[in-house]
Amino acid sequence: LKQGNVAAIIYSNPNNPAWICLTESELRTIGELATKYDTIVLEDLAYMGMDFRKELGHPFKAPFQATAARYTDNYVLMISGSKIFSYAGQRIAIAAISDKLRNRFYPALKERYGIGRFAESYALTFLYAASSGASHSAQYALAAMFKAAADGKLDFVGHTREYAHRAHRVKELFERHGFHIVYDKDQDEHVSDGFFFTVGYGSMPSSDLVAALLRYGICAISLTSTGSLQNGVRVCVSQMNREEQYDLLDRRLRDFAQDYARK
Repeated sequence: LKQGNVAAIIYSNPNNPAWICLTESELRTIGELATKYDTIVLEDLAYMGMDFRKELGHPFKAPFQATAARYTDNYVLMISGSKIFSYAGQRIAIAAISDKLRNRFYPALKERYGIGRFAESYALTFLYAASSGASHSAQYALAAMFKAAADGKLDFVGHTREYAHRAHRVKELFERHGFHIVYDKDQDEHVSDGFFFTVGYGSMPSSDLVAALLRYGICAISLTSTGSLQNGVRVCVSQMNREEQYDLLDRRLRDFAQDYARK
């Protein structure tokens, strides 16, 4: 940042794959540095409100979603309908840009894209080129869900809490059979349960663990493929929606652990 070669900082909070959540102190640091060194924070809130350790989701009542937007005007908040409202498939989302950043003129954008004002350049070059647009019905639906949530009629955080219950159960199964949680803490607090979590098995390399689990009918994503330097895999619980799936996973993990204990 100090060298001036960072144009933007992007992250997801909670994080995919580890489901770690940046704390208020970390977000304050990010926001203050963004202001100091004039860089932009792109905050991906695909899982907004899903730090289930807190009672989020009550409109206009604390606690609120943690965000660097409290500490800088140089922000773009990206909020998708697919996860928070379970409105997947419509490819509908919003980018909320601060007033100060929205109206700012960048000579470099003007030179490169012919549009210097940030909001227009962002929308007409980046978003337009990267998306196929969204139907009017999806736009109206997303607006209606935002309004219902703000009016206290739609508890979307309460609905998505189901994923925390699933993660808690699946974590217990993995730990019961000798796995460990790779990314287990947000500083000194246990990571929240949610869509994803990470597990390792001893010192087994990520690619070996993915291949081994596949032989027992368990699919996961290698942490190496996400840029992590830790050994392990990412587990997703989004499809764990039937009771028999937990029994099946328990048996497969038991067979895995027994076979590898013999080795």
